Amino acid sequence: MLLERFFKKSDSEHDNDSSETSKSTESLQTVTESESEKMPITGVILGTMVSAFNNDEESYNGTSGYTTSPDAPERYSDTDSPIMFPDNAKEQEMNEAMKLVHHAMNLILDNKFDEAEAILIKHYETDMHFALGYGAIITFQSLMTFDKKEVEKGFEILTKGLELTESKRQSKADYLRLRAPSYEEVLADLLYAETLLLTSLLTFTQSDSVIALLKGALKTRTSYTIYKSLYHKYVGRAKKGENINPDFLSGIYLGYGSFQIALAMVPPKLMKLMELMGLSGSTERGLKALSDGIELNALRSPLCTMGLLAYHTAFKFNLDPYNVDIVLVESLVTKYLAEHPNCVAFHFFKGRAAALRRDLEAADKIYSYCLTVQDEWKSMYHTCWWELMWTAALRLRWDEAASHAENLFIQSGWSKTGYLYLLAVFRYAQFVDGSPTQKHRDNPNITKLFEDVKEYQIRIAGKRLQVEKYSVRKARTYKRQKNYLFLPAIEALFVWGMFSVLSKEIAEVLIVLCTEREKEDTNMVTETEGDNRALAFVMIGSLWKHLYILAKKEGSSDELAMKNSEENFHKSLSFEKSIKEDHFIIAWCNLELSELFWLQSDYNRALYHLRLCKKVSSRVKYSLEGRIMFKMHNLRDRINKIKPKDDNTV
Repeated sequence: MLLERFFKKSDSEHDNDSSETSKSTESLQTVTESESEKMPITGVILGTMVSAFNNDEESYNGTSGYTTSPDAPERYSDTDSPIMFPDNAKEQEMNEAMKLVHHAMNLILDNKFDEAEAILIKHYETDMHFALGYGAIITFQSLMTFDKKEVEKGFEILTKGLELTESKRQSKADYLRLRAPSYEEVLADLLYAETLLLTSLLTFTQSDSVIALLKGALKTRTSYTIYKSLYHKYVGRAKKGENINPDFLSGIYLGYGSFQIALAMVPPKLMKLMELMGLSGSTERGLKALSDGIELNALRSPLCTMGLLAYHTAFKFNLDPYNVDIVLVESLVTKYLAEHPNCVAFHFFKGRAAALRRDLEAADKIYSYCLTVQDEWKSMYHTCWWELMWTAALRLRWDEAASHAENLFIQSGWSKTGYLYLLAVFRYAQFVDGSPTQKHRDNPNITKLFEDVKEYQIRIAGKRLQVEKYSVRKARTYKRQKNYLFLPAIEALFVWGMFSVLSKEIAEVLIVLCTEREKEDTNMVTETEGDNRALAFVMIGSLWKHLYILAKKEGSSDELAMKNSEENFHKSLSFEKSIKEDHFIIAWCNLELSELFWLQSDYNRALYHLRLCKKVSSRVKYSLEGRIMFKMHNLRDRINKIKPKDDNTV
């Protein structure tokens, strides 16, 4: 109820949605950060909210300038006609600055990052375009490395950018006089939203403070509100033929589209909070906005393209891997590589497309090429090592996979716990799984890797990463089972969603391996025998399901694969009461069964197992719950879109 004093839930859908924010804060005392740290959580939230909405409804960036408030009247009506192209000497000077920014963008696409940075750094203290561009580069570098100095530098540059854009935006006095904003003022609105969003990203990834995180959320909300307002006011006019600056429009499409996609993916538990804050999203609207931005061939069109590629090759892959639009991905990549043949980013997406086609040899060559095509931003090597690690593991080349995991652990500032766990399981697969005797299991080097997993945990947005909690728990299981895990490298492929990329031949090999190892495990009396056997059967069932889907994609029907898949899932569920630790197996198994029945158009049984999946979390906390719930709600939405109306919903 506390948040409802400040935020009212959005009450309309699609492009007509709007949000209002309560301003009744006069009777509330402003709480400083030092005071609120001594208070309960409600006091912290209250103090932050009041502080944020005081000072003319804007204190997000520490400036006194005017910022769009969701409960204020519209800044300009639909009949206003702000100048969308420069018409005087001052604005012509802005146009010259934009040419340099365009040049810097092209340099980045040609992997000449240092040259681009040299252009932007010259004027970032005096020009809002350069401040945003330079700030974006430093933000990207800091997010890739988690280097504290880079983060501090990013905050410094973005703060300067916020000051510059705020000074160029329409003043409150002019706004109240209903004067239509100028070209520079409208452009400053867009740049302010972009800079504010980058600032909030750094806040979320670096701070554990509740106050800082709430301020980051408020910054994100303000950025979203500006994007949405600009989208409603100018996109419709452009589609009606008005001559609006394409660089300006591409920025709106990029921000609005990215927000729509990101918000549509918010886990259900957070959706109500997002709606209270006036935030809502739609994947369809987001994809349409990014596509429109690409068609403009303007300043931010390459970024719109990367956003669309990231959606299909990462987000869509994790949720619905067998229905990624690979043709679209390859067409976009081909288009930009024709213009920028050495661009490491588009070569990376080319590698992703090859991997999704299960051409792992081609993907491996492309990722390896990405490591050689540039050496200015070495942090970009990390994404290539990550992909090379999986392309090796998917071909059961454990030594190669371990080598890439070790590179990531040593050089990346991201999840060292996750990297170290993967290094441990790949070494385990290399030296232990091939000969599961006690003699080979007592490998001191592998044991040391598992022991060290817990030492490197991090927090993002104040939370420990789910995959790190999972890794630490599995490392404890290794010790509890006297240096033994059930095929942990195969489990890693399963948990990280890599089964869908397996070739038919490797999938068949893994089915045999899992079946044989499960039989061997029946002779090993351990405390977690139920966990191991349940894991074995859910992985075997998932591999059979993969073969069934591949057959359907080829236009045939593999009834044996379907039958074996369902049979093994039910075997896994039969161990529910004997599971000691890995309760996620039961939730995941029900999710897999639901998808199997969905593929057969048996929607009632699909929805039934989704309900069982959801009930697991109400009975017990388990690893990877967020990931499973995310997949569950996505599958539910897919089922509800195509099932007959008389079927029951989840």
